[in-house]
Amino acid sequence: MQLIAPRLRVILIATIWLIALAALVLWLGSSRLQRVAIAGGPAGSETLALTEAIASVLNEKDLGFRLIVFETGGSQQNLQLLEKGRVEMAEIQGDTPASDTVMGVTTLYQDSYHLIASDDSGVSSFADLAGRRVAIPSASSGQFNSFWFLARHFGVADELPRALPMSEDAANFAMELGQVDAVFRVRAPGNDAIRELIGDRNLQLIPIEQAQALALKQPAIAPGLIPRGSYRGSPALPQQNLDTAVVDRLLVARADLDEGLVYRITRAIYENRSEILDHSLLAGFIGPLPDDSDSVITAHPGARSYFDREKPGIMQRNARSVSAMLYMMAIIFSALLALRTHWVRSRRMRMHDFNRRLMELSSLARTDSRVDTLHKHKHELMDILEEVVGDLERERVSQDEFEHFSFTWQAVDALVRDRLLLASGIVTGSVEEKS
Repeated sequence: MQLIAPRLRVILIATIWLIALAALVLWLGSSRLQRVAIAGGPAGSETLALTEAIASVLNEKDLGFRLIVFETGGSQQNLQLLEKGRVEMAEIQGDTPASDTVMGVTTLYQDSYHLIASDDSGVSSFADLAGRRVAIPSASSGQFNSFWFLARHFGVADELPRALPMSEDAANFAMELGQVDAVFRVRAPGNDAIRELIGDRNLQLIPIEQAQALALKQPAIAPGLIPRGSYRGSPALPQQNLDTAVVDRLLVARADLDEGLVYRITRAIYENRSEILDHSLLAGFIGPLPDDSDSVITAHPGARSYFDREKPGIMQRNARSVSAMLYMMAIIFSALLALRTHWVRSRRMRMHDFNRRLMELSSLARTDSRVDTLHKHKHELMDILEEVVGDLERERVSQDEFEHFSFTWQAVDALVRDRLLLASGIVTGSVEEKS
């Protein structure tokens, strides 16, 4: 005798095979490395070096993803690649305009606006660049937009026909040959390329003033300093802390990039920061994005989840209020419990009083033989019943208590009736005898 019909057995086997196949597909999917393309920056830039350092360290770990860094023309091109979906992540200058399809992952370090001019150029402020030959970064970089933003602010945008976009190497060479009067860059203080450009030459760093006013037009900008001696110790260059404008260098991602993947990448960067620091000193400046209300770019949900992981929850933030509420609730609950206990006790005492009165009537009925007295007991029984029914309607007694009372009341009522019948018979017999 077969326990399972042949058709059912086939269906059961097929189901098991399908479940096993689905489990295998899920396992293969979870074990496959996720490749993340990152737009790094121009060749030789500190931005590209830091990105490659991050990728090198994290790719040595078994983290379930692999970072692939690409050399690009700069922040502007990085954003274009990101918005077109050709890369998943990118590094950009914080003042580069980005769409809602781009979200922040972490702050990498701060860039400072640098204006380097020859001593004999006559340039002592940004406004002095009018009519001068200036080497500026290429149009694919965020620095290009930063330069023209400053030019518009200081009112010299129409007086810079000889602002020439070129690579860093070309700009350095042009400055050495005296073909340009100044070079503009947005780089971290102590940048190697700028240090190489300055060397022992007669060059000076020009302050970028009015940073607070610049921030009114571009919130990504903040007042900052280039520390004294950043590019030469003796004689110091700059000779004193130099006022300038600073802007964050950001690691950003596509808004539709998986939240869990962004969380794991963000966590890996922070957990391995000391190793990344061995490859790039700029890793020491990696820090979380500010709250969205204070940031020029919205944090990716995956990154925000990591940054907020240790923030106190709503219960912890309102611990005192919650404690006070719980304390008040405990007091109120205790008071309600005490009131209920008192109410139950008073109700039981009332039923006890009714039962006591019934027992007293029962005791009197057993000894009374006068009809008028027994009728009086009968009326008292009815009065007691009326009181109890009234209490039942007002919920001063429960249904169970009423049922127990009814049993006792009926017994006493039967006793009174029997005594009445007996007394009535005695009275009738006495009358007949007298007749």
